[in-house]
Order: sequence, then structure tokens, then C-alpha cells
Amino acid sequence: MSGDLPKGWIAARFRDTMRLEERREPIDPERTYKLLGVRWYGNGAFLREERIGEGLSAHHIYRVQPGDVIYNRLFAWKGSFGLIGESLSGCFVSNEFPLFAAQLDKVDPEFLLRVLKHPRTSERADAYSTGTTSISRNRLGEDDFLHFPINLPPLDEQRAIAEVLGSIEEAIAKTEALCFQLHETIEELAEALFTGLDPSSGHKNVDGWRASTLAAEMASIQVGIVVKPASYYVETDGVPALRSLNVRPNRLFLGELVHISKEGHRLNAKSALRPGDVVTIRTGEPGKTAFIPDGFGDINCIDVIFSRPSTRLRGEYVSFFMNSRIARRQIAVLQGGLAQQHLNVGEMKRIKISVPPLAYQDKSVELLNGAWARIEAEEAALDRLKSLRAALSQELLSGRTRLPDIIIARHRDKAGQAA
Repeated sequence: MSGDLPKGWIAARFRDTMRLEERREPIDPERTYKLLGVRWYGNGAFLREERIGEGLSAHHIYRVQPGDVIYNRLFAWKGSFGLIGESLSGCFVSNEFPLFAAQLDKVDPEFLLRVLKHPRTSERADAYSTGTTSISRNRLGEDDFLHFPINLPPLDEQRAIAEVLGSIEEAIAKTEALCFQLHETIEELAEALFTGLDPSSGHKNVDGWRASTLAAEMASIQVGIVVKPASYYVETDGVPALRSLNVRPNRLFLGELVHISKEGHRLNAKSALRPGDVVTIRTGEPGKTAFIPDGFGDINCIDVIFSRPSTRLRGEYVSFFMNSRIARRQIAVLQGGLAQQHLNVGEMKRIKISVPPLAYQDKSVELLNGAWARIEAEEAALDRLKSLRAALSQELLSGRTRLPDIIIARHRDKAGQAA
């Protein structure tokens, strides 16, 4: 409500801040067109493909300009909104991607982008999207989009808000890039270690290694509870049971952990887990594996493969190996291109592994755990940044929290200029 807004703010609609653009052009059969898409969850427009005009089914196409607001009519409910940047100048879209020009005397495009990326906009898009088939075919019409509400602070404050949120987004992007690079580094480190290549010297030494399979090296490879596991679920005084969603690469996720009754645990004693065991996802993301550390007490598992190493192989070494590119390539071959990705016990037993001496396994685990600790620290920092962005977006875009005037003042002389 406008009465709840800070002084100087106004309650408006999208139609008050932007106008629909229709730069429609007839398709030239001989021309090559750069066609855009819009990613979900506010991740913006991107170059999707290049097509020759004669290969397009439509008769007309729409040219974008830097500064345009764009959304995907079909997936607006998934946050498919964006702002066209300079790098996408000269690109085109179909009529499934409406384009709007911001009215610069009323709204800063970067501020508008933050409003579009806020979850509330996606929720409204979901409520207003209509269609006659399934929800995936629902579309958000332009009139409904332009009817969405927006709280407008003065232009200088809009720019200040966009700057603050933009700085957090930059930090998120840098941290995401660092996490990606760290994952690539640990992949390369793991591949080197599992082939006997010294990561520091580049020399290969496989003295004392033996070529084997998991079937030969594991004391047992079995599947957890698969017959009506929900019949054993209890709310209190139960035994924790791991499912696929609890298995992350080399780590366990203990959120959303279910519990089964003590009687159910007793009846399914064969799938009771011990420290040193490894658990592997069967379906969806087959092969993803975690290690059971000390200190869990009684614990069971549901519809995952659980393996118990022999005395010749460390469980944690197996976990890192199963998540390596070496194992994933083997699993992909075992899948044979099937649409339903599934790993059964027989296939897992056939996975080949080169087994080094125990001392080498222990050193490899130490190195890989050190690398994973760095990844976990950066991913925790990333989660904190995302939480900060969500909280600040809610506070700043609603006006509940105001930026200090010293920050807003830097943008006063820019009022009315393009972003």
C-alpha cells in the first residue's frame, strides 16, 4: 500500500515505468540471425543459437536493443526475466519474448532488473500465467505483466539500491567462478592421484599397484531397503536412514534425514551401515558416492548401494574414486546411453579400479580432503552472500530499510540519465 511507503516513494505499476516495444522485421531467408533465450531464476538473456532465415518457421522476428527489458512468456513463472546488455546488440527474438523500453525519467533499468529478479515477481507471474494444457505451457501475457505493482523510490535512491545489490551480485559471480575453478582443480588432482601421477613432479609411479575391480576389492556390495521403506518411518525414537538426497560427492547431507523404527532397523540389519562404508546413488545421479565416517552410531540406508571395503582398500579412497572422472566415464559406458540413468549392483561390481598400497591411499585421501575443505569454505561463503542478497533485496526494494544518504547522494547528479 502507498500509505506504508517511505516519504518520496510512490506505488506504481510496471506500465508506469516501461512501454512495450515491437521492432518487428520480416525474415530474410538468406540472413543469419542471432537468436536469444532467457535463463531461469533471473539469470538473464543469452545467445542461444544462430539460424538461417529460411530455417525459421515464423514470418517475422523482433530486434532487441541494449537496455530492453525482456522475459520469456512461457517461463516467466520460473523467473525468466532479463535486461539486454551491449554484448547482445543486434540479436533477435521470437514473439515469445516480449520487449519493453524503460521510461528513464521514472525508473532506472538496473533497479528495475532487481525488481524483476525478486522472487515476488516470479510468484506473480505464476499466478497470472494462463494456458489450456499443462503448467509448462502456461504463458504470461504482456497486459498482465504490465499490471504488476512496483514501489518506486526517487531515481537517485533507485540507482543507489541497484549499486548495492549489484556489488553483492558481483561478489557472488566471482565466488561462483572460484568454486567452479576449485572443482576443476580437484578433478585434475583426483585423476592424477588415481593413475599414480605425482601432481607436483608429474612423474608416474605405480609400483605395488594392481589392476582390479570393485567386485574383487570390496567385501560386499549390496542395496539398502527397497521394499516399502516408508512403512518403517517414525517421527521420534528411530534410527536414521540415508536416502539418495543425503548422498553428496564425498560428503553426507544430513538435512531431510528420515528415521525408521528400531524394529525396522533390526529387520533390515543387512543394510545397517558401519564407519568406513560407502554409499552410492543408484538412480538419477548414479555413481555419486559418500563415505560413512566414525561417530554415527546406528544408521541404515534406503534404495542406495552400500559397499564395505576389504582390508586392502580404504572406504574414503573409494568414495573419492567413485566421484572422479575415471569412474564417471566407466559408469557412462555402463549406462549405454539409456534415458533412465540407473546403476545396479552388477554394474558397480564391474567398475575397474587400480589399487595402490594403503599408505598411498591414505596420502591421497589427505590431499583430497584438504582440497575439499577449501571448496566447502568457499561454498559456505557463497551461501552467505546469497542469503545477504535475498535479505537486502527484500528490505531495500520494500523501503523497510533505507540506505544512508551518503550513498544515495553519489547518484543525485545522475538523475534522468540512462543507466
